Amino acid sequence: MKCHRLIFLVLILVHSLWAFEPNTLNLSVPSHLEGNSLVFGVQHRAYGVLTEEPFDYFFGLNLGANVNVGIRYTVLPRLELNASYTSFEKEYRVGAGYAYHFPQIYLKGQLEVQYFDFELSGERNGNFYYGLDVQSFPLGGIFIPTVNVAYDGFNEKFGLGLGVDFGFDWYFGPIEHISLIGEYYPILQAEDPITSAENCFAAGLRLDTYGHHFMIGVSNGWQISPRRLMLGTPTNDIYLGFNIQRILQF
Repeated sequence: MKCHRLIFLVLILVHSLWAFEPNTLNLSVPSHLEGNSLVFGVQHRAYGVLTEEPFDYFFGLNLGANVNVGIRYTVLPRLELNASYTSFEKEYRVGAGYAYHFPQIYLKGQLEVQYFDFELSGERNGNFYYGLDVQSFPLGGIFIPTVNVAYDGFNEKFGLGLGVDFGFDWYFGPIEHISLIGEYYPILQAEDPITSAENCFAAGLRLDTYGHHFMIGVSNGWQISPRRLMLGTPTNDIYLGFNIQRILQF
């Protein structure tokens, strides 16, 4: 029993050192923000294939990009409002989420709902996205799994996203933590088992400072947000992307 209490205390102390959550490239994670905190983020996904004439097209970046700009604001601890805009199909999203921590079983969970509105074939379309996000406390101080389960009201489909984070603390310069992160999105409801889209995957590196997260990664899709990635991608071509997040506390 004493051993279990000691392990739990270490997990909590390690987790409390981080300025904000161990975010992934695309998955939603349960909030760990205090009240009156704001996170501003930019996601950039190149349209060009990473390996096709990489020097002429600068690893796909010269062929344009899908870009998302978003904010999250915590009204109360772990109760947040969020809004974002994605350039592809001019998609707007507004939503809310509430997180709850279960330290007895080393898990955090979050329920979220978003309204999204995007342009398709010259017409605006809107609906709701419902999600359950689950993430563990750091296991052994280095390993963090994440799971997203969601329902897309527009496509009338359930989706699943899986993520892992292997990280360690860094004690040199402004960087405080370094993580290798991976994601996988198996298609749960394919239109046609033979001609259906490919499952999405992504992998990358995250560098944490006290107030910033910097991420760079590769993926077989240039879409942004779990809702889009859960639908799959047409090919297994590889694309380059990066994220920048900044936290402000008032």
